[in-house]
Amino acid sequence: MFLSCTVNAVDYKSLLTGKTLRIEGATCAGISLSKNSGLMGELPLSHCSLDLPARVKWISDDTFMMVQSNKPNEISPPRVFISKIKSLKGNKVVLTEIWTGWGNQPNEDTTYTILK
Repeated sequence: MFLSCTVNAVDYKSLLTGKTLRIEGATCAGISLSKNSGLMGELPLSHCSLDLPARVKWISDDTFMMVQSNKPNEISPPRVFISKIKSLKGNKVVLTEIWTGWGNQPNEDTTYTILK
């Protein structure tokens, strides 16, 4: 007997491109996946604008990286942030932030609200 199994892959790239993701419980902090992409901080002076401009590169159907756009100086490499979509339900998305810094730190799950 031949059994067939179909995997329904979700096209997260299409669902999230152009959106702003705000960290659950934050006023401004989050990620912009729009044309002017990057990271937004929670500082009062940020006015919910980009603090760290970054370009988005989708690595796979459920994983993307953000690479710092502005050179901090002539010798430092750009900062890189890698996120894997863990789940998406309604206007909530959980991203696993994959540690890319120095040392051995655990990955961290963060819940975001999809704004627009």
